[in-house]
Amino acid sequence: MDQRAIEAQHDETAMNLFVAESRGFILRCASKVCKRFITDSDDEYEVALLAFWEAVKQYNENSGSFSAFAALVIRRRLMDFFDSQSRRRREIAAGHSMTWDEDEEHAGGVISEVQRVIVQDSRDDTAAVKEEIVAISDVLRDYGFSFFDVAEASPKAGKTKKCCARAVNWMLALVERLIQMRKTRSLPVAAISAALDIARKILERHRRYIIAATEILDGDYPHLAEYLDYIRKERTI
Repeated sequence: MDQRAIEAQHDETAMNLFVAESRGFILRCASKVCKRFITDSDDEYEVALLAFWEAVKQYNENSGSFSAFAALVIRRRLMDFFDSQSRRRREIAAGHSMTWDEDEEHAGGVISEVQRVIVQDSRDDTAAVKEEIVAISDVLRDYGFSFFDVAEASPKAGKTKKCCARAVNWMLALVERLIQMRKTRSLPVAAISAALDIARKILERHRRYIIAATEILDGDYPHLAEYLDYIRKERTI
């Protein structure tokens, strides 16, 4: 598995084949963490699958065996998932159940965890949103971070959200900027700071969020893009 993981990092065909053939391994890891039998129709499998992709992208020979490394990443992501569900249940029990609009404001407008979709089972477009999450997760891995990491980088304060929105719109204004970002797999922090007079520490702190929002709004992610509508409203550049 070690060599196959390394080969899959830069070969999409090899990655897809490796993931498909590792289905049993992923299910076993998820079942062990959940302490119950998990199937590929369970929500926990989706979390574990995303974690496996993340593990492949992050793996190097210094990490030890890939199987052990992947099992660790899967465990961590599932524990994060369980913690998120637990927090939400406590909020509901306390009479503080979030609506989608409130959740959007809290997380800076982007749905940053699979469970934010899963808990809304009554929505007709839940499956479509999950598909978009899987797709954008693959894109973000090339930047060196996972979809789960976006939540931590999401702006909370109104002023900071506005700065991030301006940065995203500046990136979207010229296709050359997008091409360069994708080529270097990095955000041009210095250029954005100079052009928009935004403190570099703000851009650095929310770099992952800005990259994710830029990719979502420039790509084919209509459901996720709904939660970034506030960015569109800031388009004055």
